[in-house]
Amino acid sequence: MRKQLLCSGCSFVGMAFLSGLAACSSSTGPAGAEDSGRPDSATSLTDAGCKNGNPNGTYVLIDDMETTSHGPIEFDTGIAPPLSPGYWYNSGATYFPDAGADMSNPPQGSFVFSALPTPTNTLNCKASAHAARQSCVLNGLYDTCGVGFEFAQVPGADAGATAVGGVSAGDAGDAGPSIPRTTIPFDVSRYKAFTFWGMTTTPDPTTGWLAVKVQLPDTDTDPRGEICNGGGGNTSKCYNSYAQNLHFTTSWQQFTVVLDAGGDGGVAPDDGIAIDPTWGYQQAQWIPTQVYGINWQAQRNATPDAGPPLMTDLWIDDVYFVE
Repeated sequence: MRKQLLCSGCSFVGMAFLSGLAACSSSTGPAGAEDSGRPDSATSLTDAGCKNGNPNGTYVLIDDMETTSHGPIEFDTGIAPPLSPGYWYNSGATYFPDAGADMSNPPQGSFVFSALPTPTNTLNCKASAHAARQSCVLNGLYDTCGVGFEFAQVPGADAGATAVGGVSAGDAGDAGPSIPRTTIPFDVSRYKAFTFWGMTTTPDPTTGWLAVKVQLPDTDTDPRGEICNGGGGNTSKCYNSYAQNLHFTTSWQQFTVVLDAGGDGGVAPDDGIAIDPTWGYQQAQWIPTQVYGINWQAQRNATPDAGPPLMTDLWIDDVYFVE
């Protein structure tokens, strides 16, 4: 039986976490970035987002994809030696015998930023010429296409066999010597939200949008935390991370995700985050002090014989924390 994965064939970090990132999130069962029934926390923008920031918030740049080819991310608040900022990676788009070969651009394990066909503007009319783009052709049920980054890494002698950010573990980015690294949990509790710009060139012809799930793996939902898997090798209940389901259209939109899961027994706000109640480890708590990173994914929710391959094309630009 095929496992329901977000990432099967992407980079390995620490406990090979990205090789099994779950994609199962749907109101109708284990599936990917399905419509959650909640309104989007999106603002449709002309000129891709030339608008002033919220006067009630302070914006902290995580990455604008302009200074390197794939990382490290520009965000370094609270990341001091021996820690270093993490990298971008791509995920999903794999091969299963009953589904055929998926295709991915950039190729899996070789992620790089993409030049925008037309430069745009984002927060406070900041010019943007590059973005994180991942496009895939998905054939199998629950096959996924994703991109993301991790916040912080630490050098480690045992990290040499792992990979970080879609590149080899020894990759030091655009400059510097190769240094083995392991991703560690990071504290994002000082931030009330994060915001970014997103679009797609492959909307569903019926709805006019592409379902995209943005999620924040933490130590309760990622097997590296040894909670969702009980410290063992069975990760079938892992990767149901706190997330929000969004609708990407062919126009750039600004999305703001509030880092509010509703607290003990509470209900997350419409623009907040939640785990999928239909699968996975249901005792997972939102732990903002123990977050590995942020990732985005689209998913095919049809069997190989149920229609043509799903074309997915995700564009992510200028990611900020909001204090």
